Amino acid sequence: MEPVYATAIYPFFNLQDPSTTLILSSVRDHPIRLSSALSPQNLGTYSLTNPSTEAFIAPHSILYPSHLGGSHFITGSDSLICIFDVSRTGNEGPISRLPTIPSKRKQIVGGGVGMKGIVSALAMNPAQDGILAAGTFTRNIALYSARGSGELIGTFSIAKTEADSHIGGTGITQLLWSPCGRYLYVVDRKSQGMLVYDIRVTGQLLGWLEGREAMSNQRMKTDVVAVGDDGSHEVWAGGTDGVVRMWKNPHTTIGGHQPDFSSKIHDGVFATFKANRFEQY
Repeated sequence: MEPVYATAIYPFFNLQDPSTTLILSSVRDHPIRLSSALSPQNLGTYSLTNPSTEAFIAPHSILYPSHLGGSHFITGSDSLICIFDVSRTGNEGPISRLPTIPSKRKQIVGGGVGMKGIVSALAMNPAQDGILAAGTFTRNIALYSARGSGELIGTFSIAKTEADSHIGGTGITQLLWSPCGRYLYVVDRKSQGMLVYDIRVTGQLLGWLEGREAMSNQRMKTDVVAVGDDGSHEVWAGGTDGVVRMWKNPHTTIGGHQPDFSSKIHDGVFATFKANRFEQY
């Protein structure tokens, strides 16, 4: 069986409506697949190929955002972000290809801003401006306007910051926006926490979350949960030690922030964690 590089669930997934139980997945040397969670058959495929070799490109990240109404999805691969129309299956390919490194022509005229590396994480700002954040295994982040189809707003590196000596990190595996859209949470592999960036000032490290046991190359996903209309929110994450931890309003802390809550659930690894905002603790 070929390894799965990335998956994404239809943003309006509802088990009561089988037509919405859709999952996108990328597999090495194959087109992107659309399938149902209730049956193994493929419902459609989407081709992403190298123009020079015609070999299939398997994205390392897929974003299926509700902001695009479920009609489009976004992929990240080696120095490339693509937008697909769900209705255009087969060999038509993406409707937009956005290289994250500038072309030689742009470099000549002075437009040499960009980032190189496998785009390993994507996240859409919940605010009306719809900024797309893209992160790489090489620990760089780029911000794009107009839900990923607009101009590059800026790029910055998360490497060699003050947080490195506290929590470590070797490559971005997940990006999450705060509910207000002002702050970006960065999840690294082989890290004991998460980074908090103030996107109102591009590339400004606000602080970091400490105390998470996640010294693994495995993708260990976290969740951000809104708990009020005033922008209050919580960050929830599992660890390799089977402990669930929560940090409350981490955007209000400068520097390190220890968990506000933790609970031992089991002895295994939490590869993915999804919180319920009504959960009592």
